[in-house]
This record gives sequence, C-alpha cells and structure tokens, in this order.
Amino acid sequence: MLSRLIVLVVALAGSDGGRLSEPLDVRVPLSEGGEVNLGSVVTAVALEAGLPTVVAAESKPLPLTGVSGALTRTMLKESLGPDFTIDVTAGTLRLRLPAGCMTPDALKTRLDDLSAQIEREARRARRYGLHALASYRPNDPARPTIVLVHGINSSSGSFVHMIEPLQEAGFGLLAYDYPFNRDLAESVTQFSEDWKQFRRASGDRRPWAILTHSMGALIARGYVEGDGYAGDVGDLVLIGPPNRGAAVAKAQTLLQFIEGLQSVKGGQANALAGLSEGLGQAADDLTPRSAFLKALNARPRREGVRYHILAGSAGFLSKAARARVEAEYAAVSRASGFLGGLARVVLRDLDAQLDELTDGLGDGCVSVASTRLDGVTDYQILHVNHVELIRAPLLFPDPGPVAGMPFVLRSLGKTPASNGSR
Repeated sequence: MLSRLIVLVVALAGSDGGRLSEPLDVRVPLSEGGEVNLGSVVTAVALEAGLPTVVAAESKPLPLTGVSGALTRTMLKESLGPDFTIDVTAGTLRLRLPAGCMTPDALKTRLDDLSAQIEREARRARRYGLHALASYRPNDPARPTIVLVHGINSSSGSFVHMIEPLQEAGFGLLAYDYPFNRDLAESVTQFSEDWKQFRRASGDRRPWAILTHSMGALIARGYVEGDGYAGDVGDLVLIGPPNRGAAVAKAQTLLQFIEGLQSVKGGQANALAGLSEGLGQAADDLTPRSAFLKALNARPRREGVRYHILAGSAGFLSKAARARVEAEYAAVSRASGFLGGLARVVLRDLDAQLDELTDGLGDGCVSVASTRLDGVTDYQILHVNHVELIRAPLLFPDPGPVAGMPFVLRSLGKTPASNGSR
C-alpha cells in the first residue's frame, strides 16, 4: 500500500495535472505579402503539441502587418489563449506557449473552434463570384440578362427589392458577390475573370447589361473600360456611383477596425469574415484623387456601351445645419495647440465631406458632383438618399416602390423615364 502511494505522489508531482509539460515554439512562414493562412497555423500548432491533426480548410490569407495585422494577431490571441505569445519577425509568424499553461484537451478544443471558424468562412467565401438566378436564360433574346454588382459594406442581397420588378419586366438576372473591402484593382481583375469564365461555361454570346450600386460602379467600369474588355456589354447603369470618390470613405478604415475589434473580443462568429474581407483597402481607393481613381478616370468611355447614371440628392444636413458645422469647425481650427492641429488634419477635406451630407448636394454618402462622368449624357437626379435609390434592406427591410426603378427600366428600354432633373 505504501509503495503504491509513493508511486502515485511521484506521478502527480511530475504530471503538472495533465498540462503540456514542454513549451511550444511554432513558426509559420508568411507569404511575400506578409500574410498567413490560418489553416497552416492550426495544423502547425497541433503537430507541435502532438495532438491529432486538426483539419482546417484553407482560408484566404490574412495580413499580419499594419492595422489589419493588429486585428489578425488579436484574433489569434483570443482564439489560442492568453498564454500564447505572438510575434512577427523576418517573414515568420512565431507562436510560443510556456510549459504547464494548458492541457492538451483545452488546446485541442481551442484549435477545433478555430478550425470550425475557418470552415465557416471558407463556405461563405465560396459564395463569391457570379451566380445565376432562376430567371437567367442564356442566349434568349426575349429575356435579356442583367448583372447586379453591389457596393461597399454590402452584398447582392442589397438588390432584394429590385429583383422581382426586374424579372417581371422580362429580364434574366445574374448576381455578383465579392469581398468588398479588398483592393479595387484586385476586385476588378477577379470580376473580369469571373465574368469571362461564366460566359464560357454558359455558352452565352449575347451582350449583357450591368446594373451597379455605389462602389460597384467602379468594379464594372474597371472591366468595361479596361484592357481585358471582351465587347460583351450593352448597357451600364450606374446608381449612386462615386466616380470621383467619396470623402466619407476616410472614416471607413477606423469604423471597420472598431467593429472588427469588437467582433474579435466578443468572440462573434463573423469575426473571421471581417478579417478575410480586408480592412480599409477599398476605402483607400475610394478616397478622392486616389491612384486607383486617377487611373480609372483617365480612360475614355467604352465605345458601343450605353452609359446611364442615376444620382441622389437627399442629404442628411440642411444648409442651415451645414453652416453651423462650418462655423464650429472654423472656430476649432483657429485654436492653437493639439486640438486645433488635429482639427486641421482630420477635417481638411471638410467641404467635400459636407457636400456628400448636405441636402441638395449629396445623397448622404456620395456627392452629386462625384457621380458625374465625362461623356455620359444620360444622367438623372432624384431627391432620395443613397440607400433609398435601390431601396436597400439596410433601411428598407420591407418591399415597396424602388425610387430608381423607373430610371432603370427606361434606361433598358422598358418604360418612360420618371420625373427628375438632368
């Protein structure tokens, strides 16, 4: 009996309660762009800990530098546990866990949870691309095709209230979904590839129309006015297009960082989705006078394509309210010291931002001036806001009249134009 007790005491003293007795030191190489695949991280940690291989789907590589990288590292820390040390040096992600901090079962549970997040994100990302609605009929002249392209912070679901009226008018629909926060040049390239691949697979040879909202206009224009255009677009309908940028895009990166941090810290299921989408890349390209916009707007309109632009002018500020904002800004910016300097830097494009928000000059997101495009004469303004133009479910969850529908149908040869200014 005594010998058995001694053996038990010795065993307990050396086992550390079943915790990992050896420290972990995991190194995962980064891509040339400083990104890492989370599936590789999960597998590497499991192998180092001697755990059964945890199957994780190959997720879209995540950045590990800059503001986006800070979110990725925070997400890894929250997922793997507070005792992990995470460093990025010399093109390598290094994860360390001291001995005795965690049991193998606890670590495997965390890896399983992260693997499940990766799989959910992989399934969601597989929805990207061009997909057909039931109304689509390739090569049917009686049912011409429209491709719907959404904007930033959105998806093809933003067109939900337009789909039925368009189908009832005799159109076949395709919807395009893409990661809306990625670099716009990257999104244009992917759109072009998806477009051509779908047409090859479907055998469709007739020209299509493209109907866009907000930033989707830049994606569509990037294809139609780019070098890879295949001559297969008849009409380009641009609703609320930020052709010359949107000053409010500057706030996008900050807002997304705050929302992403809240998602990661709160353990929300969509935290990884936000990281996979990117952070602020599209917003940078949307900023007026960005390199992307300069290059895009230097191109001529595509000959043979009919352009149609619909703008909104219902801003959120009255002219009197704008005057008060301008007066307050002037007073603050004249102040000396840190506060005055901060105001001058943050709000140096105040006029452009206020144009987007002022009733009569913008739709709350895009200024009327920014929607204009050289060479486009089919242009109309409605006194509605940016979301109301397509009755997006963000503010309009229930079906109802879509402000931009008469213009869309007229542009595509279905009904007379509604009243509006040109």
